[in-house]
Amino acid sequence: MRTLLWTAALLCLASQAPAQNSSRKIRTQPSPLAAQAGSAVQWRADLKSALEEAERESKPVFWYVPTIRRSFMDRKIEIDRYMMAGPFSWPRVSDFINEHYIPVRMKAGKEECETHGLKPLGFIEPGWLVLGSGGEELGREHQITTFHPARFLAPLVELVESENPALDGLPSDPDDAAARRWLTGVTHWLSQREDEARAEWTALTEEHADHPLAWKAAMELEGHGPFVHAFETYAKLPPEALAPSADGTTVLPGVYTELDLWERSAAFLLASQRSHGGWEDSTYDFGGTDGLPNVFVAISSVCTIGLLEHAARLDEPEPEVEAALERALSYISDESKLNREDTDEQFWAHSYLARALSRWLELRPHDKERITPTLERATRDLIETQEKSGAWAHEYANPFVTSDALIALAEAKRVGVTPEDLPQAVERGLASLLLCRTAEGAYSYGQPRRRAARASMEGSVGRTPRGELAISLWSPGDSIGLEKAVALSFEHEEHLLPAQKYDDHTSSHAYGGFFFYYDLLARTEAMAAMPGGSARTSVVKQQHAQLLGLPEFDGAFMDSHEVGRCYGTGMALWCLGILGELD
Repeated sequence: MRTLLWTAALLCLASQAPAQNSSRKIRTQPSPLAAQAGSAVQWRADLKSALEEAERESKPVFWYVPTIRRSFMDRKIEIDRYMMAGPFSWPRVSDFINEHYIPVRMKAGKEECETHGLKPLGFIEPGWLVLGSGGEELGREHQITTFHPARFLAPLVELVESENPALDGLPSDPDDAAARRWLTGVTHWLSQREDEARAEWTALTEEHADHPLAWKAAMELEGHGPFVHAFETYAKLPPEALAPSADGTTVLPGVYTELDLWERSAAFLLASQRSHGGWEDSTYDFGGTDGLPNVFVAISSVCTIGLLEHAARLDEPEPEVEAALERALSYISDESKLNREDTDEQFWAHSYLARALSRWLELRPHDKERITPTLERATRDLIETQEKSGAWAHEYANPFVTSDALIALAEAKRVGVTPEDLPQAVERGLASLLLCRTAEGAYSYGQPRRRAARASMEGSVGRTPRGELAISLWSPGDSIGLEKAVALSFEHEEHLLPAQKYDDHTSSHAYGGFFFYYDLLARTEAMAAMPGGSARTSVVKQQHAQLLGLPEFDGAFMDSHEVGRCYGTGMALWCLGILGELD
């Protein structure tokens, strides 16, 4: 069994090797052992017969809904695997569901969607419904994006007026030999000892091959499980954090103070960092699997900024934080971590690396000698990837990426890094950016072709503040004004908000979960560049309150499943750090 598992892991890694600028998405399948994950729950496949059984047994139905009719969520398969290898592989959860409910695993078809009001974006996978024997709805939860045994069971035990068997936060009785193996691996993983974690989990699959945690371990070893992607936590939670929320696994207001969120988010980032210094939980492969190395560098740079902001708030340096920052700096600065053959996501690696290094120099100017050469390389890379049109591109040329490039170059200049051809690059970038702006102040999603820019303000919640910030930094006379840009962003944000946690574009305005914190950062940075006064104070207060209402019940922050919780947490701390300087 050991040989088979390691062979599967090696094959998985081989299949993920970077291609040559390919858009191909390589998504592997679980092994037969891993595919058993979640089968400890005694699933029924048909809702109608389950309701009949529920009436005979005098039990409610627990209906796990992997997806609903006409859902356009991109990661439905992966999310289902997270559920099967996560909550439904925890013995305490499966035992409880089997004892107190009639469990059903079934997609919602036309009839079920109409009966229970399940509509795309109104019910976001993954989720469940509890039904009485007559089909009446007793409870539901969706947008389950953080997994924790006690929190997952909290609404289910309440519905049947029982005790929560996982209040210690563990998935199984720790006296269980298989659970000890699993939890020992967890401890190693959270301490950046990945090889030892994998060894424990491999031993678990060999010694207890019929145990649900062995099937879970196989899923995690093969990269399909929620734990290695930072969606699963066994963190200690205050009792108030277990309370169900109408907004999925978002925490209820007032459970955590801002200081709590800083500490819990930083602890999450420390535990999610890998031994090589990076954060590699993301599965964002829209530009192809070969783009993932560049995605990892970009997200690791964002997480580095988040930890830098946390460290700047501390009265005294914390050794664990400083060690993590040094590992992170080594990772994001390592040329070998990039895939320069990929053009789809390479921009983000250069841009966010430049932002992280500029912020490092701003907060730690004594490090100038060792940081500057890498920042110079990042700015050169940015300029060299500019297109002849003056625009910059990731998967395609567009004004929001062009804006990011101009902002990154401005921040680098502020800390003393000015490439020789910077003026020409900025001039061409600004010209391209202005072509993408409408008279109203909206920015197009892509580059206009032989005609004036066409865009709606409803689709420009993040693009307008980002574009105007870029213009204000280099040519303020051409800007519509940051105060106006921020006001327009708030005015139309109702079109952005549903995109959080969604793994695809949510409407004709082209928002997706991967734009959520990205757009909040744009608005936050635009605020910071506004002149001080009552107008800025008002919007800063509004943005600050919004951010404090977004954390998950464990105190970390969630973006779409592809980009991940590490990215969301890094972005949120970056925003909170900026706002904290404006108080």
